[in-house]
Amino acid sequence: MTVGAGISVSDGKLLVLGNTILHDVKDNIVITPEYSGATLSTGAFIGVHSDQKGSRRVFPIGKLQGLRFMCLFRFKLWWMTQRMGDCGQDIPFETQFLIVEAQDGSHFDGGEEPSAMYVVFLPILEGDFRAVLQGNQRNELEICLESGCPSVDEFEGSHLVFVAAGSDPFDVITNAVKSVERYMGTFCHREKKKMPDMLNWFGWCTWDAFYTDVNAEGVKQGLQSLEDGGIPPKFVIIDDGWQSVGMDPTSLEAQADNCAKVMLARKYHQALEASIARNFGKNDIISCRPTRDCLFSDPARDGKTLLKIWNMNDYTGVVGTFNCQGAGWCKVGKTSRIHDEQPGTITGFIRAKDVDYLPKISGDGWKGDTIVYSHLNGELVYLPKDSTMPVTLKSREYEVFTVVPVKQHGNGTSFAPVGLIKMFNSGGAIKELNYEFERSSVISIKARGCGIFGAYSSTRPKRVAVDSEETEFHYEEGFGLVTFELKVPKQELYLWNITIEI
Repeated sequence: MTVGAGISVSDGKLLVLGNTILHDVKDNIVITPEYSGATLSTGAFIGVHSDQKGSRRVFPIGKLQGLRFMCLFRFKLWWMTQRMGDCGQDIPFETQFLIVEAQDGSHFDGGEEPSAMYVVFLPILEGDFRAVLQGNQRNELEICLESGCPSVDEFEGSHLVFVAAGSDPFDVITNAVKSVERYMGTFCHREKKKMPDMLNWFGWCTWDAFYTDVNAEGVKQGLQSLEDGGIPPKFVIIDDGWQSVGMDPTSLEAQADNCAKVMLARKYHQALEASIARNFGKNDIISCRPTRDCLFSDPARDGKTLLKIWNMNDYTGVVGTFNCQGAGWCKVGKTSRIHDEQPGTITGFIRAKDVDYLPKISGDGWKGDTIVYSHLNGELVYLPKDSTMPVTLKSREYEVFTVVPVKQHGNGTSFAPVGLIKMFNSGGAIKELNYEFERSSVISIKARGCGIFGAYSSTRPKRVAVDSEETEFHYEEGFGLVTFELKVPKQELYLWNITIEI
């Protein structure tokens, strides 16, 4: 039987788009297609047939062997971390998310990327039970189903894990979460949320200063020191560790004893969502993603991989690179542990494709060339399409790169705005960008903030103006870096009108 996204169970195999993901699939495993309205969608639900009762049951699905995966699992009540592996026994307890590489496509040596296929597994809530994934010593992927209360022991079991597949891992994840959003109706996907307005201002969180020992006098001294340094924060987050001080654990335990924990958690979640709706009307959010080529590599333990994460601005991309080798969560000791006292220097590379969604903001006529600006080194590099740039980092070193699509003018000039080059996320300053190449040789930019604004131009610009006033600029012939200063605006959130004639 084949259902949504070409998902089927046949001859003891879980097949997804013609690829075998699991072997020796159990006879009681059922596949239910996802429907969006009256239309068959691109995913399916895994469930089980069982007449067994119990508040906690474990159901093997099938064997996972020889396929790379990355999963997120809960290692503390409120924290998750990642684990990579290639067989079922590598999947830890309390796994909340699993992505499997069904065809190898995340590492390659130049040229066109080979065909790849990725499968996402999302365990979800069904009724008064929650599902999580785990592996066993027979390399079987299992569903662990529990209510948290001995008196709640009956379940339906048809919609326990959502499965989706596709050639782009980030699109697969996005679409899978949207499908679960439609099915559950209890949360909103991040595309329906917006960047928090408070990120437009400088703020201070007390956690790194005080951890759980936050106190009024310490907060007062911290605020005073920031003001004395000339950078008074516009907001303060008082964080003592999830506001654990003052919480009544006895009361919570009593509620848990008298009520199924899944039901109780749902009530907490509903209350949290209601609070967010009242206090943060647009459900603000910010997040980053690992680059495709390190999705299935372990940047903390394998001794050779740099962690790379990417995100998008309105007109640029940003890539953070980190040498995190040497320490991580120990699955034996169940704690974070240093496993290499002297991790070595690692050399990797970055490329335009690290910013997976860069083509979505590049506009028409983009040929694939980019400008890469490194924040710490202050270097600007022109990267032709499909080329790479080496990155070498010592242990616990990092670098942040702004990646910008290059546009070509009919007169042969190439241009790309970088943004405020002294900021970590330089391109975040650019709020509007227009290439007026059809009528003239002018680039119009609206930018926020103050400091040194940088851009790439293959030829020296004829003129730079800020708010219609011609502005002095500096041009580095060898690199094509154009820089000029944006002053401190007289009003908050002011947008400078910049015009550059090339």
